[in-house]
Amino acid sequence: MFYFINVGFADKRSGIEHAQMQRLALFKKFQKKTQIVTRNFSLNLHDVLKRADLDDSDMINLFDFFQGTEEMKARSFTINDLKIKKSLQLLRNDQDEHGYMVRNSQRIIQRIAMRAPEYTQVDVVRTFDQLGKLVKSEWYDTRGFKGLEQLYDGDSNVIAEQVFNPDGQVVYQTFHTKNGEDKLQNTLYRIVNYKGQDYSFNGEQAMMRFFLDELNKRNSEKNSFITDRTFELAWSVLNMKTPAYRYMHLHSNHLNDPDKILDATLNYNYEYAIKNLEKWDGVLIPTEQQRDDFVERYGNKTATFAIPVGNVSDEVMNSPHIPIEDRKAGNVVMVARLSPEKQQDQVIRAFKQVSEKVPNAHITFWGYANGKEGPRLKKVVKDLNLEDVVTFEDYTADINTVYDDAVLNLLTSRAEGFALALMEAQSHGIPNIAYDVTYGPHDIIIDGRNGRLVKLDDVDALAQAIIETLQNPTELQKFSDNSYVDAERYSQDNIWKSWQLLFNKQEEG
Repeated sequence: MFYFINVGFADKRSGIEHAQMQRLALFKKFQKKTQIVTRNFSLNLHDVLKRADLDDSDMINLFDFFQGTEEMKARSFTINDLKIKKSLQLLRNDQDEHGYMVRNSQRIIQRIAMRAPEYTQVDVVRTFDQLGKLVKSEWYDTRGFKGLEQLYDGDSNVIAEQVFNPDGQVVYQTFHTKNGEDKLQNTLYRIVNYKGQDYSFNGEQAMMRFFLDELNKRNSEKNSFITDRTFELAWSVLNMKTPAYRYMHLHSNHLNDPDKILDATLNYNYEYAIKNLEKWDGVLIPTEQQRDDFVERYGNKTATFAIPVGNVSDEVMNSPHIPIEDRKAGNVVMVARLSPEKQQDQVIRAFKQVSEKVPNAHITFWGYANGKEGPRLKKVVKDLNLEDVVTFEDYTADINTVYDDAVLNLLTSRAEGFALALMEAQSHGIPNIAYDVTYGPHDIIIDGRNGRLVKLDDVDALAQAIIETLQNPTELQKFSDNSYVDAERYSQDNIWKSWQLLFNKQEEG
């Protein structure tokens, strides 16, 4: 069994989650048993899975595991299921048109929020003391049972939390106290009545380690754990007490300066994992170049495997090719989180030049924003008077439609490991223009054949490459045709061949 280890899984997913989903589909195609494993508590996880076209059995979550709800069927839980005492009044909430409130003759005891958008199922019940202060919140899982209870102090700070199973039994507790800076922090994590015993942990990492060991015991075989979120989860995987194969996955550059492969400081996301390199059974690295650089610095005592992060599904590979003339003219896209390291501001500045030379050119950014990056980028657009040229769209699950209507895709990251968006765009016949950073883009883009590579941070060169490509429809179509052909490198059949070395290594013992 192969487990892909992550922290959480939400509607708006990063490249790591998309890579896991593509790997899951690949393993399922070739009938290799696998699941994505997550740590974070979520009341709507299984709704998220459904919207991502995943089955309940495709993922195992720590809390689901201890709640016994991994494949629980959803049930209804309405306002009538709360069984409010007849001596109390149930009224419409005066602060929420969709909600309710419970009161006696003197005061409001509870406020009840219903889950959007239908507002037929209970979402959360908040209970107040005689002074009107919040003392407890009871949150309901989207599958129809009370999943979480939070208790508050006099300042409305959460001081304790309990997770329940569908039978109303507590399966998890955590407590919060103030540290020296007067900030609340978790001090204890408890798994309650698991196989008749209670277990206490000093932190999430220790609790996750316990969970992974229990998960590992399910099968008599020696299971494989691929750690995709290395910073958060490497300790838990490396400190498992049961026999397992442990793999670190490098999703991005492991060095802060890729030009100094022998002495550059490490990317903090991988520092702990690499400093404990001898404890891993292998390292999964997206490109041959990065693997060669990794081996040159650390040797080959720990096995390394060059395996592209993503793969192109058979459905996409077999889809009809869309000519450039059938796409929206001048429609340029960039699919990436709005984040400083992605450098969308350089794209915007380049488009100041592009719009002067190619009047119908338009750039749309697709992706959710990290922190304050969204407002910052929109201010850059306003300052350059490009509101009619630049559009921001949020994360979309229907990225195939976006790609099929675009004529050009951009990526201006200051560092990459593989660049999943470049592979996906290429598979839809979109020429890519990207900064030639280490690593990733030059593995996917063959300069002058299926796109263009530009020197890092050269905004003028970026603008010129966009202008020249858009102004030359013959070249644009050639790039598109070659993109469709070159995407074959990342077909599921070809990527599966890359995994064979790892499988063979395991068979050798």
